[in-house]
Amino acid sequence: MEKYFLAGIILIVLLLTTSCGNTNAYLNVVEGNYAFSRGEYQDANFNYLNVKEKEIFDDYISYNLGNVYYALGEINSAFKEWESTGNEGYQDVNIRKLYNTGVLLYELSRFEEAYRVFRNVLEIDPSNVSAKINLEYCIQKMSFTAENRITTSKNAGSDNSHDAEDVSRILNFVKRKETNIWKSSSKAQTETGLEEDW
Repeated sequence: MEKYFLAGIILIVLLLTTSCGNTNAYLNVVEGNYAFSRGEYQDANFNYLNVKEKEIFDDYISYNLGNVYYALGEINSAFKEWESTGNEGYQDVNIRKLYNTGVLLYELSRFEEAYRVFRNVLEIDPSNVSAKINLEYCIQKMSFTAENRITTSKNAGSDNSHDAEDVSRILNFVKRKETNIWKSSSKAQTETGLEEDW
């Protein structure tokens, strides 16, 4: 499953809107994007948090922080950051944060919730092919899970004592066979005189 990352878009927006007073903030974003692209998530986190304090491009920074937390395995923090992005301001950020939320829910086996999120993405952007594919994955997993529940409930009502008897019978058979093998190998050693005294 593909994840979206916003490094290029943020860089362009920030370079176009650079002012003298916020140069350090823009530099932190560029450094954070570079660190994230190299897999240096702690450095990216530090740079994004520096920018977040200045309250510049809050939606983009929260989205990027969510991606950093996701990469670090901090699931709750990733959800929190993605949820803190505004729904009205930037449609591309909204679509991407919803998509990433759906991917994370899918990975957590919360297929019904992931289905709803991917469906929401498609309501906003019907041409999003990745969301369509992931929606199909969710449908497959939900139907597979439903089939397993039905099969499990049918098997739970049957007599399991018969299965236990079969397992016991097989284990006894294996035990007898192994005992016969050990007896025959020790008998062969004594006949040939290969038995060693340790």
